[in-house]
Amino acid sequence: MKNKILAIRRILSNLSRHLVFSIILLLLNSGLLFSQGVGISNTTITPHASSVLELRSTTQGLLAPRMTTIERNAISLPANGLIIYNTSTNQFNFYRGSSWVVWDSTAHLSVDAGSTISTSLTSDAVITSMSQTATEAGTYLVLFNGQCAIPATFNTTGFSTATAAADLNLIYDDIMAIPATNTTHPLIFGSGETLLAGVYNIAGAASIAGSLTLDGGGNPNALFVIRATGAFNTGAGVNVILANGATAKNVFWIANGAVGIGASTTIQGTLFSNGSAIAVGATCTITGRLLTTSGAISFGEGTLSLPTGSSFINFRSLSNLVIFTSSGGIANTGASIYTGDIGTNGGAITSFEAATVNGTIFQAGSTTMTTQVNPTATFSLYKNGVLIPNSSRTRTSLSNPSDISLQGIATVTAGQTIDVRWKIDDGTVSVINRILTLIKVVN
Repeated sequence: MKNKILAIRRILSNLSRHLVFSIILLLLNSGLLFSQGVGISNTTITPHASSVLELRSTTQGLLAPRMTTIERNAISLPANGLIIYNTSTNQFNFYRGSSWVVWDSTAHLSVDAGSTISTSLTSDAVITSMSQTATEAGTYLVLFNGQCAIPATFNTTGFSTATAAADLNLIYDDIMAIPATNTTHPLIFGSGETLLAGVYNIAGAASIAGSLTLDGGGNPNALFVIRATGAFNTGAGVNVILANGATAKNVFWIANGAVGIGASTTIQGTLFSNGSAIAVGATCTITGRLLTTSGAISFGEGTLSLPTGSSFINFRSLSNLVIFTSSGGIANTGASIYTGDIGTNGGAITSFEAATVNGTIFQAGSTTMTTQVNPTATFSLYKNGVLIPNSSRTRTSLSNPSDISLQGIATVTAGQTIDVRWKIDDGTVSVINRILTLIKVVN
């Protein structure tokens, strides 16, 4: 018995020496294990040089950690690239810096069409076939691409100088019907004066000397009307200044006689002669209109521009005219600049060859005008009837034809719909070769 025990001890001792020797060999070769990849297979393999770990099998697969969404979200400080299989959604997930992302090539929806369709609607409407309903909740990258065509449109309008002459009489009646607020102002305005808003009736010929400030008192609709029973004139170098909300569109200088503007004058407002001529000296700057019910108008060299905005007075068919006479010629001097239309109902319009006219010159009679309009079309992405922020893009006929590319991010619940909508402010827009794609990026 004693001999058997000794034999067993010798065997165990030999096994221990062999085990220690094997461990030493493994440690000695550990550098090789780290410098080369590790291969796991049911046969001998040499791992690929680019792989830290290579698995080979024809009968088995690699099983990733399986867990629910709740268990996944409970992982503390997941590493970028960490992979799990989500048993709640039956999808692989991987961690990308700040969130878990679906790793599933089938998590997308797409629809396309090649036929040409058009719309003239001015409010957003769904583009035919460009709609997708999400079958799974999550966050989707939404992509749309198509080609659109937007033809230019043309507006045809007519202008009659006879109608304008009739409207001019109505404009005069409207201005004269405004109740007076001051009937005691001297004949001469200016010389450093500040004039408050109001309607001033002047008995006789009115004039301006030096500088005159029109103070609107902070009211952007402040009205200034100066109505003289005689002529209206300014000296040379007069300067009419607008202050505190006063605007040229609501300033009116009315004369029942001739209007004369001295050289180098800067004046604001409409200059209106009831039945006589208007003469403007050289190098004047006027923001307003020159209007007369009967008489010639001469200007220049200088600058004459329409006021901006809608006036207190309805100018009817003359709203775009910077010069108009019901009966009389219109003469320009030098390289004047006009911003607005010019017209007469009876007389010659002469010497405008050197002038710049940013508008139309209407000789006496009727004129038909055709104007090109460049419509604007808008394409947008919607989620369940609500615009996806910052997803709208516009195109005009100036960029015709044009590609449209939209992109947005939408978080949806199952059954919610993503669609592409369009509209145009005038005319029609067509689209062809369009495709809408939803790619799921987050559960």
